[in-house]
Amino acid sequence: MSALNRLLNTTICLIFTLTVAACGSSEDTLFSAPGIDTGSASAGYNGTGSNTAIPSLGAATAMPLDDDFEAIRFLHRASFGPTETTTSALLENGYAEYITGQMQLSPTFLLPVTRERSSPRWLEHINSWFKTSVNAQDQLRQRVAYALSQFFVVSGNGELGQQPAALANYYDILIAGSFGNFRDLLEDITLSPVMGNYLSMKGNQKSDADNKIRPDENYARELLQLFSIGLVELNLNGTQVLENNRPVPTYNQDTVENFARVFTGWHFKDVDDWNYPSNEDWFSPMQPYEARHDKGEKTLLNGLVVPAGQTAQQDLEAALDNIFNHPNVGPFVSRHLIRQLVTSNPSPQYIERIANIFNRDANGQRGNLAAVVAAILLDEEALYGYERDPANFGKLREPIIRLVSLWRAFNANPDHPDFDYTWIRNRLSQAPLQSPSVFNFFSPTFSQPGMLRDQGLLSPEFQIHNESSMVTITSTLLAHSIWRNNLSDTDPSMAPVNISELVKLDGQTDEQLTYLARLTLGKPMSEGIKKQALYLLEERRNTSAQLRAEELLFLFISSPEAAVQR
Repeated sequence: MSALNRLLNTTICLIFTLTVAACGSSEDTLFSAPGIDTGSASAGYNGTGSNTAIPSLGAATAMPLDDDFEAIRFLHRASFGPTETTTSALLENGYAEYITGQMQLSPTFLLPVTRERSSPRWLEHINSWFKTSVNAQDQLRQRVAYALSQFFVVSGNGELGQQPAALANYYDILIAGSFGNFRDLLEDITLSPVMGNYLSMKGNQKSDADNKIRPDENYARELLQLFSIGLVELNLNGTQVLENNRPVPTYNQDTVENFARVFTGWHFKDVDDWNYPSNEDWFSPMQPYEARHDKGEKTLLNGLVVPAGQTAQQDLEAALDNIFNHPNVGPFVSRHLIRQLVTSNPSPQYIERIANIFNRDANGQRGNLAAVVAAILLDEEALYGYERDPANFGKLREPIIRLVSLWRAFNANPDHPDFDYTWIRNRLSQAPLQSPSVFNFFSPTFSQPGMLRDQGLLSPEFQIHNESSMVTITSTLLAHSIWRNNLSDTDPSMAPVNISELVKLDGQTDEQLTYLARLTLGKPMSEGIKKQALYLLEERRNTSAQLRAEELLFLFISSPEAAVQR
């Protein structure tokens, strides 16, 4: 068997036994958050156009970066992957300047990229997402938007796939709101015709017994369950509130029905026919039509009564305010963002620190996502959790992020008119805005059977890693290292990675392996992967420097160590 086949088989076997030195955090470990306040020196942009202050990071400016790998680990959380340029800049300027500078950058949106084609292809938003995620300078905003897209889930895996520009425009709401206020983002999402179509709020109308019409409950239910407060009451630290050792529900069926009545009377802007509109405006917020709105009294969360006779807009604002001010929102949203950006099993103390900032930043504002994101990234559990609890801290990297990170590290560029990766979900088990349901690609509470579950650890991303997907993911990484590189396949539409520097280092073993570890692992290589690399180099000593470089790259990017974000 060739060295390459042995490496491929070894990788597939190892990944199944990976314990993810990345899936937890000891509750006994004490961390303290850095000083974070929200000064008014700079203004951020959110989806409604209101101003939100970018946090001034105070004591965070004094935090030193000890080494290159510390910077690289940070960039895996705060971007779609480090490059030599971004790593050098972070080492020179520090965490605070990186975060502040990123938040000051103008947003890079998907819709203009999607519209570069006069007739966008089916699922063209996927190509736009890759181009933007790899090349955009506002990497932190892009990374947070992706995390939000797995919270406010819509999917083109159905009829919306025919609306790639509309899906791109929906994603742009998340990009615009990543550093804005969560309350504003809630309203922007609610009034998006894409969300209205996906969860059937668009065209929802008041009860009409004669025509057997009842308000649709779909959006009301998912807004509560998935987009804001969850099913059970939470303490500030994300743990469940218990009464008689049982979780306390946040709402019941009556609550859902009342919220469903709130969300009646909305449709496309200036619609000409309620049931069969010919003038579908996918880009403007939905518009209220009072004749279709239920104007009765409604009882919402915590007994809030919305009086009868209000307009659709008044009811909507009251309902969203009611949700936004529920005590669950801070820990629920904070936990999701921490899990997406940093670690699958944050300690309750970490969640509580971030939830406190969500609830009230230094200026007394609730829901300031800029302050929340900065606090998540600069918390000591994020910065030093790997050192203090290396066996449990971190997370499994999503396949799509592994591919984008590879492209960024090795200067691949998908920005070509003929670039087309709309099929990539079949290879990676995920693609942007293509989840199989509103419950995302994987459940946030999934725990891999075996060692992880036995230890009480969550491993959400493992839900899309199985015998089949591991083969296709590994094969994709094989294609993007050995075949689609600038020396083997120069077709620019395939976004070849640039391995020229790796080839130059041939014969300088220590430098070559360190270079690979920096760009692919985010940590110094283990003795295990070093031993495999040396074996490969020895077996391939009579082949070309290019072949050795290609196989080394594949070895590193397909290894369990590269699959884990620490």
